[in-house]
Formats: sequence, C-alpha cells, structure tokens
Amino acid sequence: MNSPIKQFCQNLTIPCGFTDAQSGVYTNATMTDILGMTVESSQVLDVFHSHEEVVRHKKLPLSLLSTLPGGYNPSPQPWRFDFFPRFDEKNIYQGAFFYAQPFLFLSLLEYIEGGSPYTINLIQSDNKFSPRERRIIFCLLQRLSSKEICRKLNLSHRTIENNLQSIYQKAGVNNCRQFRSYCCTNGINRFLPPEFLPSGSQVISV
Repeated sequence: MNSPIKQFCQNLTIPCGFTDAQSGVYTNATMTDILGMTVESSQVLDVFHSHEEVVRHKKLPLSLLSTLPGGYNPSPQPWRFDFFPRFDEKNIYQGAFFYAQPFLFLSLLEYIEGGSPYTINLIQSDNKFSPRERRIIFCLLQRLSSKEICRKLNLSHRTIENNLQSIYQKAGVNNCRQFRSYCCTNGINRFLPPEFLPSGSQVISV
C-alpha cells in the first residue's frame, strides 16, 4: 500500500480510504466503522469493483448512494460514496481514493424557495404522532393527495381523513398549508419513516 496516501487517510477525520491497482483496500478508522458494520456495507466496494474498468478508462469519478448504518449508530442512513481514480506520473492507474458523507436531500420546490440541502432524520424526535400518523405526514409533505396516500399506505379513505383530523388537532392547525409550515418549523419535514428507506447501493454518476 502507498505510504503517503495511507498517512493522508489516517490524518483525516472524514470516512475515507483507497484501493490499489490490485483491488486491495485500505480504510481509516472512521470509514472502517461504516463499512465494517453489516453485510450490506460490502456491496459498496462490490459495486465500485464492478465499475472499476469504466472509472479507469474514462478517468472519471464514480458516485454511489448507499443505505448503511453510520458508525456505531444501528439506524440505517443514506450515504454518498465518491471514488476518484488515481494515476502516477506515467499515467498508470494506481487505484482509487474514496470518501463518504451523509447524503443531502433537497426537492426542486425547496430549491426554488431558497432551501438548503439537509440530512434526513430516521428517528422520531417525540411521541406526539403515532407511527401511522408519521407515515401519513411523510406522504402529505410529499404533496400526495388523500387518494394517493390511501394507495401508498393501503388504508381506507376514511382512515386517512380521520388521521389527518387528529394530526391537525395535535399540531394546533386548521389546514394543510399551516401544517406544512408547522412541520418546517419543527423539523418534521426532514423525517423519513425507516420502512420507506431503500436498501443496498446504487450508482448515481460515473
């Protein structure tokens, strides 16, 4: 393994690592906490290796979106992994440097309204709303209609309407517009029910 780049990775606090031309892998302690937690985490490097020839020949970075635990946190979290090919002075491929960061979300509507990217929250901050109500709230904040929420959650229209009345009452609001404002003020718009979170790794750019 390349000593200078190994020392470089060891000195960084962000999760990072590198591969060599023989597909050997080194990770610093922070990255080891992420990649060493679950079987699913090995898929990150598997996906990279399956695209390594493309990365090598195109000399372009590879970005992955992976759902993994974060260090010692057992809750899954969306992570973005970026792999950058490395070449020596003779333009010979030396492997890739890679690092991870929590994936940031931002809808087009939030963008044009001046919002900033944010990480999602998978843990309820309080017990004001039940798990079912949290799922309904998530769908409501994605601008789904009542009929669409019914299909998404496999619930009757009456159940959805009754739950919406309960949700508005708990939040002290009278309509959907007021409730969206309430959610933004209290950070509820950043909550994603864990059961909605997809698993595995997928390529987002190469």
